[in-house]
Amino acid sequence: MIVRLVFVALFYLGSLGSALSAETKQAPQDKATPRIAVLDMRANGVAKEEAQTLTGVLLSGLAKGGGINLISKDDLKSIFTLEQAKLIAGCPADDPRCVAEHGHALGDAILVWGSVGKVGDKVVITVAAVDIKQSTTIGRGTRTVDADDGDDMIEAVEDLSSEIRAALGLQSEATWEPIMAISIRFGGILGDYMQEVSPDIILAAFELETDVFITQAIPLFLRVGLKLGGGENDALFVPATFGVKYRFIRPWLTPYIGMGVGLEFLDFSDNEGGVFSLHILAGLELNPWKRFGFSLDGGFNFSRSFATKNFTQFAGELHLGLIYRF
Repeated sequence: MIVRLVFVALFYLGSLGSALSAETKQAPQDKATPRIAVLDMRANGVAKEEAQTLTGVLLSGLAKGGGINLISKDDLKSIFTLEQAKLIAGCPADDPRCVAEHGHALGDAILVWGSVGKVGDKVVITVAAVDIKQSTTIGRGTRTVDADDGDDMIEAVEDLSSEIRAALGLQSEATWEPIMAISIRFGGILGDYMQEVSPDIILAAFELETDVFITQAIPLFLRVGLKLGGGENDALFVPATFGVKYRFIRPWLTPYIGMGVGLEFLDFSDNEGGVFSLHILAGLELNPWKRFGFSLDGGFNFSRSFATKNFTQFAGELHLGLIYRF
């Protein structure tokens, strides 16, 4: 029954996170919707087909999340002559006046264009966005990847499109920050008892954790789960712990420390009932992706029974976890 309640609670927390995330995504669209024109990326030393494919990736990345009005290729052909398009495509990314001079027919639109050039065994991909009316560069970026790695090229263009969206003030993966996270954690616990009548105990632990980010560095957390032992260590703990962490944010590996207080239901030896606990923890988050990551943490906790002084435990914990962020 307790486990079912835990899953129901986490389901509603996850739904709340998704709703809040959706509201965050929609907020920037309250502003005037920008008109965006995208030229085909210029190929320098690479196959024209590759540049066209990357142009499609750029278009998809710019459209992801909405909030823009893309001018179609057919409309661009009716606005620009082929010669004008070539002149614009040849403008340097750091010279918005060049773009404005040849692209004035677009009016108040924002023009996005770029190039894919091969240098030795590397490919340099450049994308820029210019406000035609204001003759100003809104954003630009460059990525260098291996020439024989198509996946890296696609990822580079996706990153650049996210940067352009961020420069336009739109919701973007480049500026996305989580508001909640849910993790599944597995681990073990070694407990030592301060009374001679109870043996030391080894427990297997399963926990679900929900984090709510006050800031990106300071999340509040709630952990619920089961701790089980067998044989001489036959025991059952149902813990719920509330606490706070501090994250030392790094791009890939984020250390953190934290503390919490908990309540547990205990069924062990002659002891049964409620237990109060204090927790100190430290760990690492491995973040290969923004939304999905892994965790390794350890810590110590001190537990004391409500009903009797016969149960006083000092334990060390170690957990591995899978993290999903909203």
